[in-house]
Amino acid sequence: EAKGTLDSFSGDFTVPSYRGSSFLDPKGRGGSTGYDNAVALPARADAEELLKENVKSYTALKGSAVLSVAKVDAATGEIAGVFESIQPSDTDMGAKPPKDIKVTGLWYGQLVKA
Repeated sequence: EAKGTLDSFSGDFTVPSYRGSSFLDPKGRGGSTGYDNAVALPARADAEELLKENVKSYTALKGSAVLSVAKVDAATGEIAGVFESIQPSDTDMGAKPPKDIKVTGLWYGQLVKA
């Protein structure tokens, strides 16, 4: 849900996992396929320090964005501007804490009467 004025609006959004459950890491571990643990370390598979690497997580996280309107063409319904998004980075399938990253760019849309 976005809130704001005609010049600028902002809101939160869901950031999906960077990789899906069928992705395999370099050691062949995945969420729905692959090995349960690192193949070279079967005796230490349940060790506490390896648990985060062996148990894969695909949790969606939250990000936020601000969109600023720079130009409007009422005749064509075109609208454009710049955006800034703060969102979490990849977590290596739950093995590492996410870092906040900033993404900036241009956006464009065309409004059509329904």
